[in-house]
Amino acid sequence: MARPEKQDGEKRSETARFRLTLAEREWLREQAGRAGLSETEFMRRRVLGRPIPPAPSRSSDPALVSELNRIGVNVNQLARATHRGSDFVRYWNAVGEELRNVLGKVMAHGS
Repeated sequence: MARPEKQDGEKRSETARFRLTLAEREWLREQAGRAGLSETEFMRRRVLGRPIPPAPSRSSDPALVSELNRIGVNVNQLARATHRGSDFVRYWNAVGEELRNVLGKVMAHGS
């Protein structure tokens, strides 16, 4: 399914250019990377006063991340099948239960 076309007022057609020192550019790269944003999106949010996401925790449990990724893949497959008209209500309930279990593990891991 194609992304809807933006209205004229939503299109980013203007540019703003400025120069940085090498140290400033490195700082920009580091901060944008920590926030999980491109340099452009990081700068746009800073200039426009929009929130910058906090840096993700470095103490992630690899097994937990893998389990969450697996559930995410299942959700994506179910969503695609649902959009094609398939009835997968019973599977959505099972995925919801898996997510509740993993959330319980995340909460226990964080405390």
